[in-house]
Amino acid sequence: MQSIILDVDSAGDDILAVLFAAAHPDIKLEAVTTCAGAAGSIRQVTDVVLNTLSLASRDDIPVHAGAWRPIVGNSKEDMLAPVHFEKRLTARFGDRLKKFNPPAPAPTRPATAGHAVDFIIETARSRPGEIILVTTGPTTNAAMAILQEPELPKLLKGMLVLGGNFITPGNMTPLSEYNIWADPEAARIVLNADCEKILVPLDVCEDNRVAASMLTRDDIADMLAANTGNPVVEMIADVFPIYIDIWREFFGLVGFPMDDVITVALAIAPDLVQTTPPLFADVVIEKGIARGQTVAYRGHQILPGGNGPRTTRIAENLDGRRFMELFKATMLRYRSASV
Repeated sequence: MQSIILDVDSAGDDILAVLFAAAHPDIKLEAVTTCAGAAGSIRQVTDVVLNTLSLASRDDIPVHAGAWRPIVGNSKEDMLAPVHFEKRLTARFGDRLKKFNPPAPAPTRPATAGHAVDFIIETARSRPGEIILVTTGPTTNAAMAILQEPELPKLLKGMLVLGGNFITPGNMTPLSEYNIWADPEAARIVLNADCEKILVPLDVCEDNRVAASMLTRDDIADMLAANTGNPVVEMIADVFPIYIDIWREFFGLVGFPMDDVITVALAIAPDLVQTTPPLFADVVIEKGIARGQTVAYRGHQILPGGNGPRTTRIAENLDGRRFMELFKATMLRYRSASV
């Protein structure tokens, strides 16, 4: 069993990642930590997680709120762009957008006391070599924890980081993926950390070359047919068709990409992907179209640089069919109102 801390920003696939981590028998979800990101404010992000765990009857899992803003970030207008993304889709989808990142209702329990960063540090200190830190949103909490406790990379068993792009075009700029772009300074700290990690880029998530890994109506129908009275599957069937349609029509993908769930799944099935050898990875932090671009040092360059730790393996291929079967089987573990 792998013990993980899951750090999220509660966009659509973060919800599915939380449900996956809470149900899979080989994962011990120590806590969910939250940071502001694609879903909006830290309160919205945290309330979404609390409500998701209540739906899953897993109110036993701690939820610690964390960073309410990036270390530096970008312009306010640009930072709010993902939250207001749906305004561009109103004419096409109308009232159906009400199920796309709606304001979270008040949860039935409060967030757990203590800041996310403190929890990450304290847990790693108390259980050295046991915890995998999984980040599926901006890496602000992870970076702040490293700055506060420089020994953290050595205390963790490893990291799984969702972010970046190398072949697939970026989704914020042509060169930049959202999680890295949203807090490039934080991402640079995390990728420069001397800790074994797998970086999961858009290349293996949001590209039709891995179409089999994307959620479609057929996958939802499979889950509904396999089990009735499953509150989690019923929620997915109610909420996620609009996500499927948006990613098909706006982004040109065959279904809804499961970036966050893929990243969590690597904690227990790392062979779902093929990776590069360990490399040194860095992030462009200068202003402009390249801000947030993720760069991996490979080959031979004349100018000096790239002397950081070679501890980042980059996922390059994904067994999409096996992943999707794993996801559906895990969702079917929610057979009634309890896990």
